[in-house]
Amino acid sequence: MKMKTVLSLIAVISLVAALTPGVAFAAEDPTTGTFTCANSAPSVSAVALYTTANATTETMNPQTEYYVKVGVSDANTLDDLNTVKVWIYWDEDGTFNSANKVDPGNTQTGAIFTWTNANPDTWAIDPSASTSWALGSCIAPTLTGASGDFKFYFTPGMVAKESPDADEWHIYVEAFDGGATANSSQENLNMNWYGEIDVITTDVNWGDVDPGQVFAEDAPSENGSISVKYTANGNYSEQVAALGTWNGTGANSATLDATENVSNANQFSLRADDTDTMGSHVTVDTTSNYKTIDDAGTITAETGNTEATNSLWIKLSTTFVADTYSGTIYYQIANR
Repeated sequence: MKMKTVLSLIAVISLVAALTPGVAFAAEDPTTGTFTCANSAPSVSAVALYTTANATTETMNPQTEYYVKVGVSDANTLDDLNTVKVWIYWDEDGTFNSANKVDPGNTQTGAIFTWTNANPDTWAIDPSASTSWALGSCIAPTLTGASGDFKFYFTPGMVAKESPDADEWHIYVEAFDGGATANSSQENLNMNWYGEIDVITTDVNWGDVDPGQVFAEDAPSENGSISVKYTANGNYSEQVAALGTWNGTGANSATLDATENVSNANQFSLRADDTDTMGSHVTVDTTSNYKTIDDAGTITAETGNTEATNSLWIKLSTTFVADTYSGTIYYQIANR
């Protein structure tokens, strides 16, 4: 009986000893751990030209808006980027070579678009002055992500060089993070022909002209110093036409005769040239048959090419009702 009691006491004592704090069996003393995440080079995964309707295209029209979509990745997040830069440029031989990219920008041969990571972000275009090249409302992706698309909205200038043959336009892109540069490109784009015309002289008045007036290099037959400005991104022709019927202030009308015979009453003929002498002139016809005054025009500057010596000569039939007649003369720029 006593033996059982002793054993029971020993068991209780052992349990208490295990639950009572005593000597420490572990200890802590902190140290510092350090690592550096290395710079990861960015990458450009895709470059493509789009219309504003979000359709890919390989052809551009001056003065029409497009956008270049640039897919960029950076394992350090896109906020690690310094700049994303786009060159869109014309290359004479049509073969892509990034070394031929335009720099600085040029109204005829290309432009440079730059996104800069700042606060706030900035978008820039070169050339930026005295040009019809323009940047639109560009879009950057969320910079906290590791990848995203940059969209550079732009409008090609009016004299961005036409590429009718082997001459091609290319896009070259660089993404730079301060330490490494990634690049990509889209090749073999085309630029359609574009032309504008501004008839500076808006009123041509021969004044008093007698019936039977013949063509002559002086007044009243000749009306000179007519100024017309042509702007084009490629080869062009200067053309002219007129309405076939000119109305008098009364109930009379005059009819344009493209044969120069003026054999019927109230018929008249016109000659036109971009000089002040006849010889290389053309006989003016109606708008269904524009006549070419000059077919030697080439790409112009954005300021255009002003021809200030255009002349018109008039001839009247021998029978003509006295009145003041008015009609429209059209000058036209055409692709050639």
